Amino acid sequence: MAARQSSGITGAGFSFYPRGASLCRLLARTPSIVARTPSIAVAWAGIGAWEETETNRVDHQSPSSWRSIIGQSVAAGHRVLPEPEGKQVLQHFGIPVPAGTADRDVVKAASDISGPLVLKAVSPTLVHKSDAGGVRVGLSAAELAEAAQLMSAALAEQGHQVDRFLVEEKADPGHEVVVGAVRTPGVGWVVMLGLGGVFVEVLADVAFGMAPLRTDQITAMLDELRGLPILQGARGAGPADLDALVTVVERLAGPDGLLAALPPEVVELDLNPVIVNPAGAVAVDARFVLGSPSAEHRSAVALNDDLSALYQPQTIAVLGASAKGTNGANRYIRGLRAGGYTGRIVPIHPTAEAIEGIPAARTMADVRDVVDYAFVALPSGAVAEALQAPAGQLRFAQVISSGFGEVSDGTEMERQLVEAMRAQKTRLIGPNCLGTHSSRGRFSFVPEAPLEPGGVAVVSQSGGLSVDILRLGAARGLAFHSLTSIGNAADLGPAEIVDFLLGAQEVSVIGLYLESLGHARSVLDRLAEHSCVKPIVLLAGGRTSEGSRAASSHTGALAGNHRLWPAFARQAGMVLTDSLDEFVNVLLAFDTADLTQPYTNSDGVLFGNGGGASVLAADSLAHHGLRVPVLSPDTVAQIEDLGLPPGNGLFNPIDTPAPTLGVNGGAVAGDILSIVLDAMTPAVVITHLNVGIIHRNLSQTHGDVTGAIIGSIGRVRAETGPASLHYLVLKGDGKSDVDELIRSYVQLARSAGLPVYGSVEDAARAAQVVLEFRKRASHAARPNPGQLAELGR
Repeated sequence: MAARQSSGITGAGFSFYPRGASLCRLLARTPSIVARTPSIAVAWAGIGAWEETETNRVDHQSPSSWRSIIGQSVAAGHRVLPEPEGKQVLQHFGIPVPAGTADRDVVKAASDISGPLVLKAVSPTLVHKSDAGGVRVGLSAAELAEAAQLMSAALAEQGHQVDRFLVEEKADPGHEVVVGAVRTPGVGWVVMLGLGGVFVEVLADVAFGMAPLRTDQITAMLDELRGLPILQGARGAGPADLDALVTVVERLAGPDGLLAALPPEVVELDLNPVIVNPAGAVAVDARFVLGSPSAEHRSAVALNDDLSALYQPQTIAVLGASAKGTNGANRYIRGLRAGGYTGRIVPIHPTAEAIEGIPAARTMADVRDVVDYAFVALPSGAVAEALQAPAGQLRFAQVISSGFGEVSDGTEMERQLVEAMRAQKTRLIGPNCLGTHSSRGRFSFVPEAPLEPGGVAVVSQSGGLSVDILRLGAARGLAFHSLTSIGNAADLGPAEIVDFLLGAQEVSVIGLYLESLGHARSVLDRLAEHSCVKPIVLLAGGRTSEGSRAASSHTGALAGNHRLWPAFARQAGMVLTDSLDEFVNVLLAFDTADLTQPYTNSDGVLFGNGGGASVLAADSLAHHGLRVPVLSPDTVAQIEDLGLPPGNGLFNPIDTPAPTLGVNGGAVAGDILSIVLDAMTPAVVITHLNVGIIHRNLSQTHGDVTGAIIGSIGRVRAETGPASLHYLVLKGDGKSDVDELIRSYVQLARSAGLPVYGSVEDAARAAQVVLEFRKRASHAARPNPGQLAELGR
């Protein structure tokens, strides 16, 4: 792009200035020109002639000038803001655009710029200029008049009246990048960044983020693009100025950027393309889409309630139990007793003297003590009245009942319930959920609940999935702090609960199952304000178009664009999982890892039986970003000195058939790993055992070899410290007796601090997420040893 120092002001239009220039500053330095040219900024006055009057002049020295430009287009009912005005708005926020002038007279428009030139038609009905033939590129000044005449005629045949033309200097060659933003209900501005052309149209090589965006978050979006090497200068091309591109996105979507200042009538914005080359980045096209304002994103209201009483209530009221039969509320009371709940249980019933042998109260108001938690299983229409209590008497009410906001007929009833509860200072959980599980509180909504206290806390929009998480998690060795089923989350939402859990010293890892993008946004906002560092694992429902529809019907939540979930996870620093199994596996990895350890390497050691299995295991580690380094000759020689039977592969993977594993009844496994860990400190050691083969071949002659191996690995782990992760993979043979053995080995491994996985692929994924967390913690400025010490176990 040619450098230009002149003011660029013409008689009947306004000019755009080279990169780095500010229209407001230039006008401030030329007040005499402004005085001589009242039409310096032409107002878009309607589908007709341009009004060049003092009344419609926009004062470029006033911060409100760009707002006036948008306001006049909105008042005129336009679908898009004209490109000249749009680029003026961009300039106000420091986003570079090509030098150019908008005018009816193309010759006059080109008088102050040098070619090659770009000619663009400006019309209130012309939305997609290129598709309609409203753009010509590479013209000389002498070609402009004829090109404009032909363009006007061609567009007129399509029903477009050209009011004027925008003539710009052609941007220097570079890479085309798409930068866009759209308002999403419940979420706010969603920003898209990607390479243009075939990359966005065919390959969908784009990344998303939620405004406001920090510089590091924009860089993370760039890192997500498969085409990033092209911008970095792949195949001999000069590298583009990525810092300039990041600056464009920051001025658009940063905390003080354009998006934060736009009026609600601007619903979409496209800078397509932004040309990026070694000299900088320039937005050569700008499209502001106007429309009816939608509901803006609002972060969850921080009521700053202490949630301790929710998880360790001293008094629990139960509403909905039967005095004559058995229903869910009756079973809940029985579960409280069976689980060892030591607080007071108060059934609420309008006529019964006692429920399940426990004295009942007729109403909540009749309960003399403060009720920390109420479990409510009543018909939806009876809930509000049944929960009436003096202000401050009832702290938390969890409404299991459905028929509220998840269906259209219940929306107003849900709103009224929330208002009534807030008026009496009661926090509402649900409705349309299953309950809360608290291991330390000794209560749960699940019969025969796993109540061993642990550090895993889960918040789930789905009640049924909550049961699966508890059952599967307990089977895999998880010990839970809590699980909160929030359903519609009409009042107490995941953001407030996460905020509490981040500050709870007994919580080591947080799991979220969410179906609503709005709730995800609230969690994102809360995490941005929080100083505590804990891993958060996300399982998102509605990540496909079909799943989005199912989620909407499930909780009544706006599931929205399923492509946004990865962006939420990346921006919030969460681990996004694809299935319930992976969700539980990753929770287990974090719960058993010492997260105070720094990131040092990505080396993995594989030890186990099965030659082909070892090869596939090495592939799995490589797939998840882990290396399998060859052991040194000295280390291999020390292992050989143990006097092992023949047929071993000792270079890593360490492939040891069943006869070798049977040496010393299985204790040889600890001897081998001790030698390896004396020589190196890998990031992870994965021991994979085919329990069926070991059991069938060795149990009668060598005893419980698998149990001995697990015990020896546990001792090695204790002796060598927590720097290396130790994972077990136990595989069966499809027979029930081996499956039962594996279940007992999971418990044995758990007592030794060893997580167990069903495949090396699962173990490699677990190692990957823990190492990525350690890497982020090591590189981030925010974490400090005091914060991370809370996570040590």
